[in-house]
Amino acid sequence: MSKQCYITGKKNKVVNRVTRRGKARAQGGVGRKTTGIAKRTQKANLQKRHVTVNGTSKVVWLSAKALRTLERGTVQGVALA
Repeated sequence: MSKQCYITGKKNKVVNRVTRRGKARAQGGVGRKTTGIAKRTQKANLQKRHVTVNGTSKVVWLSAKALRTLERGTVQGVALA
């Protein structure tokens, strides 16, 4: 089972970590310079939960946003078990 939200489809993203040096122009410096760019993963807030899908019980990954939505009611035939 891939680590992806069952409802929203959220998953980990690959983003850049940018390292800078120097003082900003607004503060009287000559500007910030980029000294390094490295790849990193930005992890989604996913949790395993038991849900009922059309009467069948399943264990799925859910994002925090999807959990809050399911607490208010059923979405796409999915309800918290």
